[in-house]
Amino acid sequence: AVPSAARDVGQTDRRIGREALVFLEGRGLDRDDGTEQSEAGAGLYSLLFGAVAGVTISGVVYAGRTLQVLLFDHDYYKLQSRKRYYEKQLLFTREQEETQQAHYLSAMASEYDPAACRMPFKALDPKFRF
Repeated sequence: AVPSAARDVGQTDRRIGREALVFLEGRGLDRDDGTEQSEAGAGLYSLLFGAVAGVTISGVVYAGRTLQVLLFDHDYYKLQSRKRYYEKQLLFTREQEETQQAHYLSAMASEYDPAACRMPFKALDPKFRF
């Protein structure tokens, strides 16, 4: 009887031999009958498989991100709220500036002296009258 360790080595050698044959056939080498190989492992097959896998994975990632944005992205609502708050703040600031400008003009008008605008010893020009 052959010891089990020796049997395992023999099986390993046969398995390695099959893997080497599959590896060489997978490199696109011609078969014994002279036909080109176009199955798993061939160059063109690998490129096509990679392209299809890449497009598929990209589609899955795109769909996942779309679902995440649709279902779990609340940043949109936060940004809209901040924009509304900013608009309210901007309107309030504009009203404050208009009020300050009106107060400034009224203060300037209260100090207005039309006689100071005329040329010395001449009549007051009508454009300087209120």
